Amino acid sequence: MLAHLFLTLLLLFLGYACYSLHTLIRKVRPLGIPYFVIPFYPSPLPRVFLLPFVKLLINVFNLTHIWFFLLTLDWQVHQRYDVYRLVGSDVFFTITPWEVILHVADPDMAVEVLAGKGGNGELYPKTEVVGRMMGLFGKNVLTTEGAVWRGHRKVTAPVIGKSLSIVWEEALAQVEKMLQHYDKHGDISASHRDFRRATLGIIAHAGFSKLMDWVPLTATTTREKDSEGSYQECLDILFENFKWTVIAPPWFLEMLPFKASRKAGAAASGFRFYLNEWFEEKKAKIERDDKTVFESSSRADLMESLVRSSGLDEGSALKTPLLSKSEMFILAGHESTGHTIANAVYFLAMYPEYQVKLQNQIDSILGDSNHNETSYDKHFDAFSSGWMAAIMHETLRLIPAVVVVTRQIGPAPRTFPRSGGQSPVTLPPGVEFWIELIGLSHNPKYWTQPGKTEAESEISEFRPERWLPKPGDNSMFKPYNGSFIPFSIGTRGCIGKKFAHVEFAAVMLGLFREMSVEFDSCGGTKTFDEARLECLAQMEKFATVITLRPSGKMPGIKWVRRRREVAG
Repeated sequence: MLAHLFLTLLLLFLGYACYSLHTLIRKVRPLGIPYFVIPFYPSPLPRVFLLPFVKLLINVFNLTHIWFFLLTLDWQVHQRYDVYRLVGSDVFFTITPWEVILHVADPDMAVEVLAGKGGNGELYPKTEVVGRMMGLFGKNVLTTEGAVWRGHRKVTAPVIGKSLSIVWEEALAQVEKMLQHYDKHGDISASHRDFRRATLGIIAHAGFSKLMDWVPLTATTTREKDSEGSYQECLDILFENFKWTVIAPPWFLEMLPFKASRKAGAAASGFRFYLNEWFEEKKAKIERDDKTVFESSSRADLMESLVRSSGLDEGSALKTPLLSKSEMFILAGHESTGHTIANAVYFLAMYPEYQVKLQNQIDSILGDSNHNETSYDKHFDAFSSGWMAAIMHETLRLIPAVVVVTRQIGPAPRTFPRSGGQSPVTLPPGVEFWIELIGLSHNPKYWTQPGKTEAESEISEFRPERWLPKPGDNSMFKPYNGSFIPFSIGTRGCIGKKFAHVEFAAVMLGLFREMSVEFDSCGGTKTFDEARLECLAQMEKFATVITLRPSGKMPGIKWVRRRREVAG
């Protein structure tokens, strides 16, 4: 009986799926845009349980057709622009029985989708899967829409802008502690995790007035009566096991028979506990100081601004709270910046000639001054161009923090432009846009340099000089609008863009003023060329957890004192 019931339900499900798929194909086919049918939507459950199995089958049977690539996560990293080249179009659909997704490497369409507005006058909303994946951190500037999002931005953006001096100072302090550890212990840096620790310390100080010592991953971070150490450990575990948190709440994960799920559930609970603890600490401080009127303060950190916006502090005169307490806990972007810095460091290890150029720029700006005595106000502008900026831009072009930015059309059809003189296209309601950042930043129509062929432009190679001013021009290279958008664009672009720029510049200054980075030779058994090829191979395997990061073990790197040339 149960078998018959199960079979009946299965046939009904398959029948509905086929009917739904047929309906969606009929909507898409007349548009003249290439499309591929795939059996499932990459929502959280398939990401955890199904897609790894599909990837295994593809590897075992050496399946190379484009259709199989589209069944995997992060195909954009491995294929870059090649999929669009094979399809013969800068946009194409994937159609599942449940959703229609338009993959976009067309910059004009990308600009309209990210910065344009729908029929209701609002920006095109993010897809529901983003809200589910980031919902662990409460309602925040990443997940909300419309008036709620504007409330978050109103509270957070001014505070982030006022914290840049602290960001600069704390970045130099974190780097100094990190290098002192390496100098003392002779460790080979784990790089991505180590830099993530440094940028966590920066956002903790700038955003929450918390001072966190830099410690290596191998050190025990949990110390009795040390909430900052415990918080670091919770966050590190959370990032390593994040895929579990998108499929179930923490309390349920802790009940599952998987070690990784239990660790992720406990870490997620701990993360919220510590942020709530910090909120209550800040709330108590405000009440002790008898500050009852919400007003902007040049010295207020992000947590103080959030507390005041909630109106939860005793005696608050705020009549209409801008945020509820459940909307307090934003996910600071320390992971994306930490990984970008680590990627840049690895690129400089592979291409040491660019290290020299960066160090020469630093020396020309600082002269004999001590880099630890620099400040954001006096020095950031000098480092926001030249080789420092070129290295950051080229790193983000090749390995952006996120692979895809998603949006979706509302209930009415909308018309979108296309680049290269192509006719606009009117899309039906419900279509999801996946703006493919790597596809855009590798599109040869916009990255082939004037007077060079596509091959000569080395679009997939690390060539920071492409960003430098041309002879007779003082401004950095500006790519075609929409072809380079690592921080997104428009009013919903990343509010931490300047924050990240300052972090990057200060950390790189602290590292390369006195030090150089090299690959570890493993006792002389590994040559530079071998290490470089190993590094490039690992970069081809990067995968998205929260942001794009290594999925395997990167080659070891080490910091050595600069070898300076002596005049005369």
